[in-house]
Amino acid sequence: MWQTDQRSFSARFRVTDRAALRFRCTAEHLEARCDGGQDTEENVVAACLYCNKNRHKRKRPKDPVSYKSLVRSRMEQGRWHSVALTH
Repeated sequence: MWQTDQRSFSARFRVTDRAALRFRCTAEHLEARCDGGQDTEENVVAACLYCNKNRHKRKRPKDPVSYKSLVRSRMEQGRWHSVALTH
């Protein structure tokens, strides 16, 4: 993820500036605010813009523990962001 230097991120990971936008660091609410989630340290984590926008749009959104497990599994397989780079 990047927070202030999109161009350096694009160059480092050899992606277009447009693709790099998906990896901008955002605040992700584990329990969505619309579901009563609060702006607390326990409920807010860093997430790329792509994940933040799409996690709660799933047909069956995963609870925080299940989503964390999914992320870790994909990261271990080396394929977490291949989806974000190709769409």
